[in-house]
Amino acid sequence: MFARPAINVPRLVFCWAAVLAAGFPASLSADSGAAAWSGSDPLGIPYEIRMHQFTQGNLAPNPSFERKNRESGGAEPEGWEKAGNGVEWVDRESRAAEDDIRHGSRAVKVHRKTAGELDEAEGVISDFIPVIPGNYDLTYDVRLKNVDGNRRRWGARLGDAVTVRVLFFDAEKRPVDSTAMNPVSGSFLDTSDKSYSFANYWSVDEFPWATVRARTYNYPFSEGDLPDRTRYVRLFFGLKGTGTLWLDNIVFRFSKWNFSTLERLKPYIDRPLSPVERLNPTPQKIQPSREVVYLEPGAADGPPPLIVLPDDPAPADRAAARLLGKKLNAALARNRPGSSAPELRAQIVERDLNALELQNARLIFSIGNNRLMRRLAPELPLASISGRDQGYVITPVETGPCHVVFLAGETAVGNFYAAATVAQLLEENRCVYHSAAVIDYPDFLGRSYLLKRWDTLADLDRDLEGLEMMSLHKLNKVYAGYEGRTKAWHRPDALFKAGIDEAGRWCRESGVMSLGIMVNPYSHFEFEPAEDALSQEARYTWTHADAESQATLQAVFKIGLDAGAGTVMLLADDYVPHEGRNRKNFSLYTPEDRARFVNLQNAQAHVIKRLKGWIDRDYPGTRFEFCPPWYANEFIDRSEGKAEAYLKELAALIPHEIAVLWTGPTVRSLSVDMADLSRYRDLIGRWPMFWDNTLYARNIETTVYGGYATYYPGKVRMCNLFEPLDTDRPDGFHEFNDGRHMYVNGTAENEVYRIKFATVADYEWNTSAYVPERSLWKALVKAYGPACAKEVLFFNEAYYGLYDVCMRMERDAGGREEYGRRGGAWLARLDQSLSSLQQQLPRDHPLVRELEGYRDRQKQRLEELFRGSSGPS
Repeated sequence: MFARPAINVPRLVFCWAAVLAAGFPASLSADSGAAAWSGSDPLGIPYEIRMHQFTQGNLAPNPSFERKNRESGGAEPEGWEKAGNGVEWVDRESRAAEDDIRHGSRAVKVHRKTAGELDEAEGVISDFIPVIPGNYDLTYDVRLKNVDGNRRRWGARLGDAVTVRVLFFDAEKRPVDSTAMNPVSGSFLDTSDKSYSFANYWSVDEFPWATVRARTYNYPFSEGDLPDRTRYVRLFFGLKGTGTLWLDNIVFRFSKWNFSTLERLKPYIDRPLSPVERLNPTPQKIQPSREVVYLEPGAADGPPPLIVLPDDPAPADRAAARLLGKKLNAALARNRPGSSAPELRAQIVERDLNALELQNARLIFSIGNNRLMRRLAPELPLASISGRDQGYVITPVETGPCHVVFLAGETAVGNFYAAATVAQLLEENRCVYHSAAVIDYPDFLGRSYLLKRWDTLADLDRDLEGLEMMSLHKLNKVYAGYEGRTKAWHRPDALFKAGIDEAGRWCRESGVMSLGIMVNPYSHFEFEPAEDALSQEARYTWTHADAESQATLQAVFKIGLDAGAGTVMLLADDYVPHEGRNRKNFSLYTPEDRARFVNLQNAQAHVIKRLKGWIDRDYPGTRFEFCPPWYANEFIDRSEGKAEAYLKELAALIPHEIAVLWTGPTVRSLSVDMADLSRYRDLIGRWPMFWDNTLYARNIETTVYGGYATYYPGKVRMCNLFEPLDTDRPDGFHEFNDGRHMYVNGTAENEVYRIKFATVADYEWNTSAYVPERSLWKALVKAYGPACAKEVLFFNEAYYGLYDVCMRMERDAGGREEYGRRGGAWLARLDQSLSSLQQQLPRDHPLVRELEGYRDRQKQRLEELFRGSSGPS
């Protein structure tokens, strides 16, 4: 949720009106009449109306059932009615069990011993809640025990046994039609039914208290939209099946997905960020100390800052010293009063501690355990990072005129991360250090991204440059591998081998980034191929039983392992052949494999165990990760029961330390809750490792299986070229990932994705402090400065304004003149932003080239639409 501004609504509206006056057209459907408001075009609703609804916060009445309904004699919670005889309002004062209640002193309990197919659900229903059209979030805290469906004779899944509904009403409180189209299938869905979270469970023995998101379906369906004429809703939670349900803490609120990117970032762009606020990633604990001037402005000479290395520095320690030296020397050079003045440079000291230098220095950075630390014996809060191998503390100490900053990590990598934080507290243009005490450590221990497939040496050089930038964001693993990008995965070319070698060398020398290698031995096939349509050549390129195939797979992994890779990822996603009409009925595809293994899980377990044995022998300590064909809950749902058997049997056959990858309820999971996560964990017998595909989910520019930019004109205005990591995840999500590792799918070779990954790093380091909008703003400011950062947001607003016009033209044969006028206005605004960026950024800056490419693509699209509409009707 984007932060609510501390200023009042009228002032915010006034400021926003000034922004609109800068050249942004109004919404295509803007109308003063509320009857025209539509959740499919949020910006058509006046901003002050949307903002007022947003600032209302939780609209659910009495959300934790704490207040009694005095009119009913206190037998029911205020704002809710009971439906059915099995519904209780449990109270700690009435000796309710400790686990009956999650928040406060009261909750709802529904218990049903029997349930027939024709029985209605029993539960609680809210009073009428006033709303406006738009998108809403609905979550609830729930506990379940021994829940079965009410259609057991069919052997069915739970379906709506755990029933959640949002009932829609117009201004006269008459029911409103709840059907909406699923844009992928073209079929209609009942959007009042929000029972999907548990619908595909077969049963639930025990589901402990957790927050669950009520939803109709998965991405790319736009979850949470109200039908257009809706002015009231009622919420129902209950049990149609048998068992027990406990309910607490209902949250129903107007979501941030009713606001454009520029609107969502409004609380941040009108004020400067303090040095602490600019830190990326956000530290766990920080206490600002004071501003340290280590060279007066205009001074021609003075004692240079010192950097003291540990007694026996590791590569990461030396990387830390180089980083600090580079930052200090740049500021010293900028403050040099003239070319004739002596050049001052920070000094890196190893072992030889000159007493006079130490006495005269104004600023000293002491890295790790060294003689200076032992001499001054500062009290460092090292107990707070004990056992956290990437943790560090930064402790400032005043000793006479000298400000000594101790950087102490649990390991050498922790020392580097301390230096990465300190470097951000050094000003660029003044010889000033903003001193602070820091205690810090990451939530996720494995924070990874992907190297691109290199077509040229220039591509490789750009990726190697990106390694340093990503390491400063404290990402600590990078994967290389063809992974479906070429059919010749088994014949890696010279550039691939050279690139892996170079990346491995950089990782070893820096000591702060780990290399991983991923291989998909099925990627010579087409996407989800039919087994009976395979050519003989493709069928026998790689098989499970063949010794030569195993040797081929090992040879490709060996390229990375010999370069120092600490992780291998074996992929079986997207390219495993299927039997029959069901594309999720993945199967073996050669007679030899069928005869030997019978099924896919036996065959893949054989490959995994052979690989594991070889790696343990020749490359001990290597982490092993595996992505199965059914890597999303939605794929399991479509497998006709085959996936459940596969996952349970595979998990029993392979070593428990092998991480099993999962993308969530669907491929690009913008929302994950414990109902999704627990279901997959129960199948694989361990917490999965999360593979995130969401950095491009909302705005991927494709004609099929996309987000807002594919199916939702009007909503496309919510999109962001620089989309931060912006998803709903359980609190403490890192604790529910194998080894606290997470992979975010994307490369960092361009400006747009480098900004995105800055926000990824911010989330993965400190999940509880993460706010997507704030993280994006500080990433943009750090990369381009505040003025350019704001102009980037103006460009984004205009880009999706133009995108919206093009989407509407593709769907609407009329209104060409109006579309042309608005499209022209958005193009002019794009050009204005590009001109401003060209003037402010260095010449030939890659950001400008990238944004020009986006502008040109939509300009061409608009021109082609007009050419297509000018012919004979």
